[in-house]
Amino acid sequence: MSLQDIINVTITRQTKAVSRAGFGTPMILGTNKGFTDLIKFYANYSAVLDDFLATDSEALAASAVFSQSPTVSQLAIGRRATDDNVVVTVATVSNSTLYTCTINGTAFTFTSDSDATNLEIAAGLVAAINAGSEPVTATDNSDGTYDLDPDVAGTAFSVKLDSRQTVAFTTSQTVGEDLSDIDQENSSWYGLILTSRVQADQEAAAAWTETQQKILGLASANADIVDVTDASDTTSIAAVVKANAYARTFVMYLSNAASQYPEAALFGVILSQDPGKYTAAFKTLAGITVDNLTQTQETNALAKYATIYVEVGGVNITREGTVGENEYIDIIIFVDWLQARLTERLYSLLVNNLKLPYTEEGLTAVEGEIRAQLTDGISAGGLAATPSPTVTIPDIADISTTDKANRELNDVEFTATLAGAIHKITVQGTVTL
Repeated sequence: MSLQDIINVTITRQTKAVSRAGFGTPMILGTNKGFTDLIKFYANYSAVLDDFLATDSEALAASAVFSQSPTVSQLAIGRRATDDNVVVTVATVSNSTLYTCTINGTAFTFTSDSDATNLEIAAGLVAAINAGSEPVTATDNSDGTYDLDPDVAGTAFSVKLDSRQTVAFTTSQTVGEDLSDIDQENSSWYGLILTSRVQADQEAAAAWTETQQKILGLASANADIVDVTDASDTTSIAAVVKANAYARTFVMYLSNAASQYPEAALFGVILSQDPGKYTAAFKTLAGITVDNLTQTQETNALAKYATIYVEVGGVNITREGTVGENEYIDIIIFVDWLQARLTERLYSLLVNNLKLPYTEEGLTAVEGEIRAQLTDGISAGGLAATPSPTVTIPDIADISTTDKANRELNDVEFTATLAGAIHKITVQGTVTL
């Protein structure tokens, strides 16, 4: 049974134009064997480098998150399910150089001679691995590559290589299946980042995220986002996300998106703050190269509700910070936060009392918790103090005997006004002598 089976809070966003820690935690999804669990949490970038090379996609995305100031207190890295077999290639041959393959935290090494070849290096590493006690068998392919396979099929193992070797993984599930498995193992994360820039993966992640209380950031260097008009573009990831009116996915255009992670950097900036205190627009992203776009290119991207990173008035900023349905990112996150906190508050009311009576006293207690949470929403900056939020509780005399017999309290409602944010200012003035 889930918490929602007992407390069911629904908030409708009438706007036009996770664990408590979870709202500040992004999760990077990659294809890797950096660890054996499906998901692992890291408190800083140095910890990420224990499992990944600085050039790995996971580390690049993590660096983008942790480079912001302030930034989040932790992030997670999730791994997609892959086939047992791992193919390692000795990509760079260097004389008299130490080569390392680390399996399950155990380093296996081979030092090349003064006349090195990739065949010799691969064979040396295979011999070292097979002489060890890790439950993994290495097979020399006699072509400068070697295979790694678990001794028992289906047994997870971690692999970390030096920068002169590359590794190939074969995914064994869909993106949605991988995300569901990871979320089942640990759901205490909120913002989703993909290392993949393959649009099919991005579309699959967007479809999955739409069914969750999470938010996905995507980035693309596809020039169609900025060079093709909104009316003509039907294929770019920005166009697809807009066409589906996705409320939980935002797309960032960046010409360097193949090697940089602007969406990760944006998560690092905004998720470090309490929901309600920020907007995703006008944010400077450390370590991200700004684009020099024409006015037409900016118009094309913004018309598709894509977020861009440009220089305005000598400052590098994000614009405009919207999801596919043209709602602002910060509103999606704040409403998720409000729903989660209200659910927790009402659940606490039930479990911390011997009984919540089905009386005026009990109904008043429910109303009080709702009002308290709305007050917290005002303090957080997400709700407006004026007009004041209203809470409507049914009169005890009007509640059906069926609801009373089933011990269900229905028809509890509230209205509140979002504080919103100012993204544009127009001033008209007159000066006279």
